[in-house]
Amino acid sequence: MENKAIQAKGFNNYFEKNEKTSFKGTKDEASIEAFENVKLFPSLKTLSKSKVQDYIEADGRFNFNGAPDEIFIEAFKNVKLFPPSKSLSKSTVKAYNDDLNDFISFVYKKNSSLGKVNVIIIQEYHAYLASNFAKRSMERKLGILKRFVSFGYSANFYSSSMVEYVEKPPRSKFLTSDQVGTGKAERRKLDLEKALIIIDALEEVVKTPRKQRVVLITRNKLIGYILLTGGLRSRELINLRWTDIVKQRDREENRIFYSLDFIGKGKKPRRVPLGQKVIDGLIKYREALNTVYGNYSRDFNNDDRPIFISTSREVLSQLSYQALYKIIKDAVIIADSNPGVSPHWFRHTFVTQLLEQDVPLAIVKDLAGHSDIATTNLYLESMNDKTVNREYSKVDFGI
Repeated sequence: MENKAIQAKGFNNYFEKNEKTSFKGTKDEASIEAFENVKLFPSLKTLSKSKVQDYIEADGRFNFNGAPDEIFIEAFKNVKLFPPSKSLSKSTVKAYNDDLNDFISFVYKKNSSLGKVNVIIIQEYHAYLASNFAKRSMERKLGILKRFVSFGYSANFYSSSMVEYVEKPPRSKFLTSDQVGTGKAERRKLDLEKALIIIDALEEVVKTPRKQRVVLITRNKLIGYILLTGGLRSRELINLRWTDIVKQRDREENRIFYSLDFIGKGKKPRRVPLGQKVIDGLIKYREALNTVYGNYSRDFNNDDRPIFISTSREVLSQLSYQALYKIIKDAVIIADSNPGVSPHWFRHTFVTQLLEQDVPLAIVKDLAGHSDIATTNLYLESMNDKTVNREYSKVDFGI
């Protein structure tokens, strides 16, 4: 049922047996009332609708002058942050909520309220972010703040515009990671040789002597191979299902090809071919799962379970982002590599290797799942001098 507030208002007569609404032949006010509850304010149902209407003018505009913080926060979330027209991932929703809560907590710790936010508080929050967060995180948090105060001014929660005082930090250069509190950016560069050393160290991360040891070793190695040769983002990797593995036969060459077909970032379909090393790793990993747990036959066409699982509990569950991050970080320590290396660094190595080995730019764009080829072009601009000199030496000017 879409909204219990409808029943509370006596609209239960308009629900059919299949729980769909039918307002055919009803008075206009009944339809309007239902529309306001279900579509206009879908997540304001925890608040009394009359309270919401208290802050809507006759011309339909918001006027939150003197409104309690909690009502304005909910309105901001519904209208600007999470409007029904937007489809956001769970991780994005969490990040936006965290960013908003950071600002709210900062204001309340000053014994103030959101309605009393002024330029001084905004500047103090800016300084707080600069001291405690990397530039990329700071940029996102200030972006949320900018939308918050902008909506506050347009909805008369604030009497003056403070948007111009919310200054985002200068953007870090492409392929760099910010070091919190230093103002310095470190280039996210993972050479192929170093990447392979880290992948070898993934086996040493497994310390357990239990029967799951062989499962974890083959799982970890497979993770490394897919990160390096597939360029998957962390969330894309942990969300993989066995049914995402697609088998295709090339009749002309009489060969079988395997690929990963999955929904990537931005809910875009993506296909990544699988090399023989990954295919062998998948077979070994599944055999290990079947040996230890059973119910993992060689035929995985209809197996919609996650590929990468956690064995920390009695019931197998999907590997979490936090667990993946820790696995890579532990391997980085064992390999005595750059402590800043994270799963995402392998993605940059993947794209750089494709470009250095002359894979056409358009194909690299599709393999990497870039929405814009301009992003792929940035990798070309960041290629090191050694690569530039090597490629230049191949050019014949005829003189």
